[in-house]
Amino acid sequence: MEIKWNTKAVLYGIIALILVIGGFLVVPKFLGEKGEPVEFTLVERDEIPEKILDVMPKYVDEERALACKIQDKIYVIATRGENKDYGVEIEKIEMLKDEDKITMKVYSVYKKPENSHPYIVVETNLKELPDKVELINKVEEE
Repeated sequence: MEIKWNTKAVLYGIIALILVIGGFLVVPKFLGEKGEPVEFTLVERDEIPEKILDVMPKYVDEERALACKIQDKIYVIATRGENKDYGVEIEKIEMLKDEDKITMKVYSVYKKPENSHPYIVVETNLKELPDKVELINKVEEE
């Protein structure tokens, strides 16, 4: 008895198999773009550690995010740069692992508050500093 192969069906099967295997290889990279949320609390102006206050004049005119470790606590600072009309607030912080490096993404919002501050300091629940810190900001529309 001779077996006849449906060439079209075999071809479609091979394509489907390639797509499924490719999906397992590619999809996790796209899902990896969503980071793990980081819990944080605002540090009041009069409770900001002295070490942070000492370095702030160097960074306050830059638009950036910084992370530092002081006495086993990880702090995150977001600065608004020269955008003097707005104060800065941190909306959320996420940690993303890409291969062997950890990136912290700090999402900030520039708002028009009554008492505008050029930077904000938060204390996180993290135990270790990330390899890289990125600032992603937006301006709140009035």
